[in-house]
Amino acid sequence: MFRQVITAIGLALVAAQVSAAGYGEQADEKLLMDGLRDLRENRLEDAAASLRALTAQRPDYRVAQLIYGDLMMALSQPLEAIGSLQVKDDKLLKGFLHEVQQRVLHEQEKPGPDMLPAPLLRLADNQKYVLVMDTRLSRLFVFRNNNGVPELVKDYYASYGRGGIGKQKQGDLRTPLGVYFISGRIPDQALPPRYGSGALPINYPNVWDYRHKRTGNGIWLHGSPSASYTRPPLASEGCLSLSNPDFLEVDELVDIKNTPFIIGQNINWMPRTDWLKQREQFSSVVEQWRADWESLDNRRYFSHYSSAFSDGKRDFKRFTRDKGKINDSKKFIELKLDNLSLYRYPDQPELMVVTFTQHYRSSNYHGDSVKRQYWQLENGLWKIAYEGKPSKGRR
Repeated sequence: MFRQVITAIGLALVAAQVSAAGYGEQADEKLLMDGLRDLRENRLEDAAASLRALTAQRPDYRVAQLIYGDLMMALSQPLEAIGSLQVKDDKLLKGFLHEVQQRVLHEQEKPGPDMLPAPLLRLADNQKYVLVMDTRLSRLFVFRNNNGVPELVKDYYASYGRGGIGKQKQGDLRTPLGVYFISGRIPDQALPPRYGSGALPINYPNVWDYRHKRTGNGIWLHGSPSASYTRPPLASEGCLSLSNPDFLEVDELVDIKNTPFIIGQNINWMPRTDWLKQREQFSSVVEQWRADWESLDNRRYFSHYSSAFSDGKRDFKRFTRDKGKINDSKKFIELKLDNLSLYRYPDQPELMVVTFTQHYRSSNYHGDSVKRQYWQLENGLWKIAYEGKPSKGRR
């Protein structure tokens, strides 16, 4: 009977390695994973109890309804294929199965409590939370800033663009990969029903996207249509989508002025001790740039800039000419950096985004500003390829 039930609901492979429930799971997901685990161990009554409870409290959870329905039918009659008596739309059925596979994949591969995402090089003091999306796992991780060290507080199943990843142009239905920032909030009453409980726009396209001629807009983190608790992994037009209860939880944490959102296909994780060493290593790169600017030695200062540098108005030659004249007019420069953050592109580790509040003092000028830089790894050395002020739409 066990083999018949497993075959009927198509879980022979995806449930083969389901482990004990761990940290960060939501109550609904725990019931689903408990049901799959019980099926693997041939505890059919326990599986039915978990799935029955889940479908009762979440009648719109269609994946759970599908598994529970197949389990009940398989106990009394053989089924030709997964969902064969419930879902006639093959595309819809594949989406349901893909969701289950992604949830189990996360269960198998979720990082231990001492592991931290490598792209989070350094968190700014004023960034309370950081969002990290791993599209390979269909998973959104939420980190709290614990005295400068990211601390995982929750993770959520999330859907992304049905065109896949790596957005390049308007209408390709892909989700962008890179380092972004939440740039606003749109309440549910201002949105069509398909966006669910609200939306948090991100700053795609940013200056780096513009530089590489990527087009499109309207990339959001949002909820799900009210008729369905979740969506298949590839279901949106390029946005990231959570269940409505999960979106509301995340929305409570987000500072729309200062929440980074890192989106990657493969998020690398590293032990906390290694992460702390990495933080110091990359922080020292920026510190050397700061010290060399203060030195009034233009050769040392400009050595930190790429020959391909552009701030959107000036290339490297014009930038160094202008800055050289300014520096030569100074008797001293004092530079202090506050709220320094460093993030590496998950799928382009040779690219780093640096943001800070700059307190500039010199013999003839004082000024404070927020600055963002894009650093590229060139021949083993980090070089600044872009430098400017974050601005709406191009942050």
